[in-house]
Amino acid sequence: MRDGVEGQWVRGDGWVTLAMTRSLALPNFRRYFCGGVVANIGTWMLRTGQSWLVLHLGNGSGVALGIVTFLQFGPTIVLSPISGALSDRYDKATTLTITQSLIAISSLGLALLDFAGAASLPWVYGVALVGGVITAIDAPIRTSFVTELVGPHHVVNAIGLNSASFNGARLVGPLLAACVISVGGTAWAFLVSGISGAAIVHSLIAIDRADLHLHERGSNNGGWTAGFSGVFKDPLILSFSLLAMLANAAGANSLQVVLPIIATEVFSGDVLGFGFLTAAMAVGGVCGALAASSTVGTPRVRWVLGTAEAFAVLVVISSAMPTYLTFAASLVLVGLCYMTFIVMVNTVIQLAAPPTIRGRVVAVYLMFFLGGGALGSPLLGALSDGVGPMRAMTVAGSAVGITALVIGVILRVLAKAGPVVVDHWAPVTEDSMAEPRGGDRDHDLQGDASQGGARRGPESEHESVGGPGCTSLS
Repeated sequence: MRDGVEGQWVRGDGWVTLAMTRSLALPNFRRYFCGGVVANIGTWMLRTGQSWLVLHLGNGSGVALGIVTFLQFGPTIVLSPISGALSDRYDKATTLTITQSLIAISSLGLALLDFAGAASLPWVYGVALVGGVITAIDAPIRTSFVTELVGPHHVVNAIGLNSASFNGARLVGPLLAACVISVGGTAWAFLVSGISGAAIVHSLIAIDRADLHLHERGSNNGGWTAGFSGVFKDPLILSFSLLAMLANAAGANSLQVVLPIIATEVFSGDVLGFGFLTAAMAVGGVCGALAASSTVGTPRVRWVLGTAEAFAVLVVISSAMPTYLTFAASLVLVGLCYMTFIVMVNTVIQLAAPPTIRGRVVAVYLMFFLGGGALGSPLLGALSDGVGPMRAMTVAGSAVGITALVIGVILRVLAKAGPVVVDHWAPVTEDSMAEPRGGDRDHDLQGDASQGGARRGPESEHESVGGPGCTSLS
C-alpha cells in the first residue's frame, strides 16, 4: 500500500493510524515502540521498588533516596560524551541490544538479593550504580536512534510518541509495582522488571536494518569532544540544554525523591498512595507528549520558554496544596507542562545537530539533562530533610521559573545584537522536511526580533536536518 495522509489518518505498510500516531505506520518504529512500552513499564517498576526499599532501609531519609537517584543517573555526567561517540560510530541497534540486556540482568540481580534477604543499602546503592553506568551508555544511543528509525519526516512525531510511551509506563509501572509490593514485596517487582527487558531486546533483534535511515559512519569527526563544540557554539542549544538540566533537577526524576516522603509523612499514606502520586504526574506527561507529537515542524522559542515557566509555576502551586487529592490533581498539570517542554527541547536538538555528530550532540544534551536530575536529587532530598518536602518543591520551582525568564531575556538580546545562531527553526510543514543534503556547518542567521520573525541565512546542516529553518522568537 502506498504511504499517504488522508485527513486525520495515515496509511503505510498496510496500517492505518491517526495522524497523531503516524510514526506507527512504519514497521521498524512500530516494533521498537511496542517493545519499549513493556520495557518502560519494567523500568518504572524498578525505580518505584528501589525508592520504596530505600525509604524503609534508610528509615525515611530523603538523603538516602537522593543518593540512589544520583547513582541511577550520575554516571551520565561522565560517560555520556563517550557514549555519543559510540553512537555515531557503531550500529545503534546492536549496541542497544547489549545495553538493554545488561539492564535486565541488573534488575534480576537486585531481585535475587532481595529474595535472599541481603538487600542492604550498600547493595542497593551498588546495583543502582551498575544500572546507572549502563544507562549512561544506553541513553544517548537510544535517543538518537529514533531519527534512524523514522527519518526526518516523522522525527517530531516519533519523539512525542516515545515520550508518551515513557509516561504511559510511568502511569502503569508504579501502580503495578505498588500492587506487587503490597502483596509479595519489592523482590517480585524487581523480578518482573528484569523479565520485561526481553520485550525490547526482541524488538531490537527484529528490526529490519535495510529500512533504517542511516548516515555515513567511520570517521570520528573530532572525536567525542565534537559534541561539546556542537552545543557550546550554538547559544540556543546551550540555553535549552541548561534549562532542561534545571527543569529535570526539579522535575520527574528529582520529584521521585520527595513524592515518597510527601505520600507517607505529609498525607499519611502508604506504597499505594506513593504509586498514585507518580501515576498522576504520568497522566499529565502522556497528555503533554501526545499534544507535542501532533505538531509538525519544530517549536518557537516562546513556546519552549512558556512551557518551562508554566511548569515552574505549577510546581510552586502544587507545594501549597492542602490535601492529597488536590496535590495529586496539581501533579497532572505539572506532568503535562514538564513533558511538553522536554519533547520540544528534544525535538529542537535532534533536528539541529548535523547527522555526522548527532549522537555526540545528543549525548552532551543528555549529560546536562540527566545530570541535572542526578545532582538535583540529593540536593532536593537534603533540602526536604531540612525544611520539609513541600518547601523544597517551592524552592525548586522558583529556581526553574527565574532561570527561564533570564534565558528568555538573554536570547532576545542576542537576537537583536547581530548575526548569531539564535533564531533557528521557523515552523515548517512536513513536506518541507527533506533528507539531509549536507552543507556548511558555519552559518549566520540574523533574527528580526522587532518583527517577531527570522530571515534565512546561508544554507547549512541546520537547515538540512529535517529542513528546519529558523525558530522565531515571537
